[in-house]
Amino acid sequence: MSFQPTTSIALLAFATLLAPAPARADSFRCEGGLVAVGDSKLDLLGKCDLPTLREEVPAVAGVFGSTGAPRALVAQERWTYNFGPRSFVQYVTLEVGVVKAIERGGYGYELGQPRPAPARMPRARCNHLGGFRVGDSTFDVLARCGEPAIREESMGQVVVEAPMGQRSSVPIGFTTVRVEIWTYDFGPQANSRRLEFEAGKLARIVTGGYGYSR
Repeated sequence: MSFQPTTSIALLAFATLLAPAPARADSFRCEGGLVAVGDSKLDLLGKCDLPTLREEVPAVAGVFGSTGAPRALVAQERWTYNFGPRSFVQYVTLEVGVVKAIERGGYGYELGQPRPAPARMPRARCNHLGGFRVGDSTFDVLARCGEPAIREESMGQVVVEAPMGQRSSVPIGFTTVRVEIWTYDFGPQANSRRLEFEAGKLARIVTGGYGYSR
């Protein structure tokens, strides 16, 4: 899912230079509700719509994938919300689709351009109770459920196992694989699902809050 900022990056960058240093915060409120550290990108979009400015930032070392895995590069983004001169600017750091940090800046700016259009939340075609299973391929899920509301990519660590006999194996280390994270929205009456694929296979299913698609 690709987002294009509608506000001039040059104007916003100049305005940011004049602003006081941001202060850490645990949450902030948008028209759609309260957003807090730990919320998903789906929650952020559903409550606050598209940001004024979206920036890719260098990946950081973090743990993503198997429990006890060594640190791998984890994708990050920084979203800036400018609500105008009567509200504070909010800077949101997202790590693999999860809100990791919120910083409050100074008062916002009247930039003379309309606010970004509302985020489009496509609804999943499948049932939230049985559209996918651990072990499914990305193609299986795409064929049953359609395009996810949000796609993410990062790197993760998975266990490498050596066979021991016909029916058992023993872990011998870790390897780095590309991880895809798909978030499906089933509407405001059902919980969203975050699907984590490792090397093209569904490894984990995480249940989120209620969806936003109408």
